[in-house]
Parts: sequence; structure tokens; C-alpha cells
Amino acid sequence: MKNKNLNDFLRYYRIEKNSSKNTIESYRSDIEKFHEYIKKNNLKIENIGKNEILNYMVYLRKKEYASATIYRRYSSLKEYFIFLKRKNIIDSNPMENMSRPKRTKKLPDVLSERDVEKLLNVFEKKNLKGIRDYAIVEFMYATGVRISELIGIKINNILWEYGVVRVFGKGSKERLVPLGKYAKKALKKYLDTRKKKMKKIIDRRYLFLNLRGKKLSRSGVWRILKKYFKKAGLEDAHPHTLRHSFATHLLNNGADIRYVQEMLGHSDIITTQIYTHITDERIKSEYLKYHPRSKN
Repeated sequence: MKNKNLNDFLRYYRIEKNSSKNTIESYRSDIEKFHEYIKKNNLKIENIGKNEILNYMVYLRKKEYASATIYRRYSSLKEYFIFLKRKNIIDSNPMENMSRPKRTKKLPDVLSERDVEKLLNVFEKKNLKGIRDYAIVEFMYATGVRISELIGIKINNILWEYGVVRVFGKGSKERLVPLGKYAKKALKKYLDTRKKKMKKIIDRRYLFLNLRGKKLSRSGVWRILKKYFKKAGLEDAHPHTLRHSFATHLLNNGADIRYVQEMLGHSDIITTQIYTHITDERIKSEYLKYHPRSKN
């Protein structure tokens, strides 16, 4: 859909705000869908008022969109109308004093520490593939990295003498994350075995390679993890489960939330606080299970 206002808005966020590609694409998708809605209802952007925005929110709820999607659409539109008002395309911002829709947060899936041990015990470390796959899981659980970050890590990003890894997250923001002795040991074994056993290495700068010597893909890592989750009887787990487990287990064992925020690469501590809710729920569950005065 060609729309000058939308294209100008996206250009502003791309150039002036230096927003990430994912953010720009989210804005594009959300605002295009809003333009489709107003066109279908014979409305023009210059005539949109508070009631039209509220009607759109009701429409999204009737269509049974997830609350997180509705919240994101609302946020995208709010930024869009601020931009349109600044450019004098509209006389007033219909969303200026509007309250945000409620956002229900689904607690992320987390493995117990026992489940993690079960997962790490299903690997057969007899060949390069098994040794590599074990190193991937140890590394993900030790650092809490996203798959997109994992596949981009280069060997020289690991500062062996300090026991940390340089991770480049969203918007190419760099952070340092401790490795831990088990992950370091697994990585060294993998790299030593790779050097001896892999005949052809194409992308030798990267830490994790497929068996053809090329950089691993996101789908390749997902297939690897899915195989071992299933083998460990953890079919409901997914790649982000290891990241969620990393954060939750740190907080359960007394880590400061601000350090966890930094290690995860969250720009806002509110994003990290979801893991404290998981911890609170676990504590409540254990209390109800074991405290003698909690029984009916």
C-alpha cells in the first residue's frame, strides 16, 4: 500500500530515530492495517477522532486479537498520530489523552533446574555433532542469548581469559555476559574437536557451524533444540525457554534484577520484571504445597 504519510513516518523512524528493522516493520504492518480499516469504513485520517480510535480497539477485540497485539497496534498508532500532528497533517491528536488498553502478560515457559539437568544428560558426546549440540545448549543456558544472537557470535567474541562473551543484541547493542565453567569447557571441547574432525570450514570466524562448515541458521538451531527437547521429554519447550530459564534461575538464586537485565540485553527493566512474577508464582506454589497451615 502506497501512503505518503506512512512512508514519511517510517523514514523518520529509520533515519532520525535509528529504529531497528523489526520496529520499522511492526510500525508498517500495524499502520497499514489501520489504514485498511478506515478505508473500509469510509473514513479519512484527517477526520479521525477519539471515538474512531476506540471503535477500532473494539473491532480488534471482537476479532479476538491477542491483548499483546492490540497493545502493540495502539502504541504504533499513538506514535503515528504524534508524528502527523507535528507535521500539521492533522489539527489535533485524537490519542493525546487516551488511556492505554490493558495488557495481560502471559508468563513465559520455564524449565526447572532438574529439567535442565535432564536435558543436558540426553546428549551422546561421541562425535562432532553431539559435542557441538551439547555446547550450544550449555552456551544458551549459561548466557541467556537469543537464537539470533547465538548464530552471530564469532570465536573472537569470546574473551577466554575473562570468562565472558561479547553478545551483539537488538540494534547491534553490545553487552558482556559471563560464560561459566561448564559452558567454557563445552566450547573448548567443541572447538578442539571441530579443528580435528571437520575437513572443510567455510565460515571459520563463527563459533557454531553446521556440518558443512557454514554458519548455523536460525531454523538449524531450532531443529537441533527441538530434537533434544523431545528426547528429554520436554516437548513443550522452545528456543526461548532456555533464555527464560536462565533469567528465572538467576533470580531464584538471589541475583540482582539489574544485573539480569543487563545480561539479557533488555533496555527497560519492566521487561525483566516478568521473571520476578514467575519466581513469585513458584514461591506461592511451594508455600501452598508444603506449609501446614495452607491446607483446607
